[in-house]
Amino acid sequence: MRNPTTFIQKMHAGGMMPIFFNPDVEVCLDLLHAAYEGGVRVIEMVNRGKEAKSIFPKIREAADKLPGIYLGAGTIYHAYEAEEFIEMGAEFIVAPVMNPELGEYCAKVEIPWIPGCGTVSEIFFAQEIGAELAKIYPANVLGHDFVPAVHAVLPKIELIPTGGVEPTAESLTKWFDAGVLCVGMGSQLFRKDLIAKRAFAEIKENVSLAMNIIESIHAK
Repeated sequence: MRNPTTFIQKMHAGGMMPIFFNPDVEVCLDLLHAAYEGGVRVIEMVNRGKEAKSIFPKIREAADKLPGIYLGAGTIYHAYEAEEFIEMGAEFIVAPVMNPELGEYCAKVEIPWIPGCGTVSEIFFAQEIGAELAKIYPANVLGHDFVPAVHAVLPKIELIPTGGVEPTAESLTKWFDAGVLCVGMGSQLFRKDLIAKRAFAEIKENVSLAMNIIESIHAK
């Protein structure tokens, strides 16, 4: 870890941050439990539907019964959205973009903020505002080589790739070997076909396999 604050330690220990949302609250709850039972301890529910604001408090309530879970809200663009989700119990905020106003608000209320960045300049300005962890997005476009290039000039910032990360040994090893702190995964982990079939046991197994790969990488 380049910057071992409490937040960074939690994200490093988590290893993987699953990203999820479904307009059906019961599906969201099933995904939360499948992820937890598969070994996940850091999870992000994204604000991508009109139902998100009514579902998040139910996810928070369920998460409160799962020891060690660390729950954040994602797809947050503006400070007023962050305020709404923080009031509902979000412990960290994830954004697809680098909005300085959002970063300044999160710093003021002392809630960790993970901005989405696609350039070294965006990552630099995010760090200046107080970001300890930047989301490199879309990771499949930026590629693994982007990580050491960033760290060559910004050695303290931690990075999490999101978009295109796969739950395979090949994909995960490449990202961690490049120097990321942890990884974010959405549809690659919570496959639409499995959700449609309500195959939550299979989703749990897929999560467990990915977590085992990450643990073996950390153990090297």
